[in-house]
Amino acid sequence: MKQRTKGMWLIQLCEYVIGFALAMSATHSERPATLIVFAIAIVVNAAISDGSLAAFHVLRPPTHRAVGFGIALSAVLVAAIASLDLTSRLTLVVTAVAQGFVSVRFGHGFRTTSTRPQ
Repeated sequence: MKQRTKGMWLIQLCEYVIGFALAMSATHSERPATLIVFAIAIVVNAAISDGSLAAFHVLRPPTHRAVGFGIALSAVLVAAIASLDLTSRLTLVVTAVAQGFVSVRFGHGFRTTSTRPQ
């Protein structure tokens, strides 16, 4: 029996909020390019995933989850090695934590059927 994925719109909404909040904070940064790149990556990931708030239905939920987790890991890596001011570095880390949480916890949407054998 195929499982139905429900609630992808909520995940996309969270990612849009995370991406646009990061873009708005980039306007106050000394070097906004790094933050803008990650904001664009997060918004594009939400826009091309297979959900009701998507502009293009390209990525299936498992792929969307992997891409979101990859964005979070690369944001932490960039925050650790790039020459950023403290505020930009902290903003990038907080964004990575939020994106990672959304990707890991809700990456496949909300399941409507049980996965346990009966």
